[in-house]
Amino acid sequence: MEKSSCSIVRDLMPSYIDHLCSQDSVLFIEEHIKSCAECREVLENMKEDINISDGVDEIYQVEVKKPFQKIAGFFNSQKRLARYLLLAALSALILSFIFLIPSLMNFNEHKKEVEKLKVVEKDKHEIMNHVFQILGSSTELSKQEEEKLLATFKKYSGKLNLLAVFPAEENQKWLQDKEVVKQKPTAIYPIEYKKAAIVIGNEGIIRKDETIQPSGYDLGTVVMANKHWIIQYEYKHSYEPTVERHHQLTYYGPSTWSFFQTPLLLCVLFSVLFLFWLISRRLNKHLKDIMG
Repeated sequence: MEKSSCSIVRDLMPSYIDHLCSQDSVLFIEEHIKSCAECREVLENMKEDINISDGVDEIYQVEVKKPFQKIAGFFNSQKRLARYLLLAALSALILSFIFLIPSLMNFNEHKKEVEKLKVVEKDKHEIMNHVFQILGSSTELSKQEEEKLLATFKKYSGKLNLLAVFPAEENQKWLQDKEVVKQKPTAIYPIEYKKAAIVIGNEGIIRKDETIQPSGYDLGTVVMANKHWIIQYEYKHSYEPTVERHHQLTYYGPSTWSFFQTPLLLCVLFSVLFLFWLISRRLNKHLKDIMG
């Protein structure tokens, strides 16, 4: 085989492998390598080198793409997270408004009831002030004062069961450890009615020889005293639930927070989720700028 033919074939081999040769050149090369073992071997080796190079290029391209694929995956997951955060935030906001409506209704009902029951405390002071005004600074009851006391009881007869007046001088021992009754009307265990100067009930003035059973309800008797007199009255049994309700709402009633706890917590949740959504959105925009 002529060396010149081998040189020509070997020069054409790269174009042959890349399918760039003319039909005549392809026929010339293939005819030559059929009879030239050396050129055939050179062609095979050249093909293997090209295949290896192509494989390296493919591996390189895959490795180069990996970081960008990870960024793209992270970017997509962040977009999904942002959507979920926005959806959760809007859900929390809607729920807060849904719960706010009954909370406002319950709170307004509670306020109305509290205002209505303030009459219990108001009556305490009115009854005591009225009786003390009738008695004045006297130390003994007159017939006129008794009539005025009867009129006072009648005015509050729908709420009172008994109204009694005790001389303070004769009950100093009872007053010693009960200073609070000198300051304001106080619910307290009653004084024995047999010590009273006068006791008025639904039938009028009760005789001293009549037995009076005191109320067993711990808030059912209210007492107040000044220098001369101790005033004591008992509520009717039918009015005791009102007194009890007033006491419960005053000392153990629900706070404003308890009415609005759920909608307020949902508003806080909305604020937190919306803040995270804004942060996530900003991060996604930054990633998008990086990725072009």
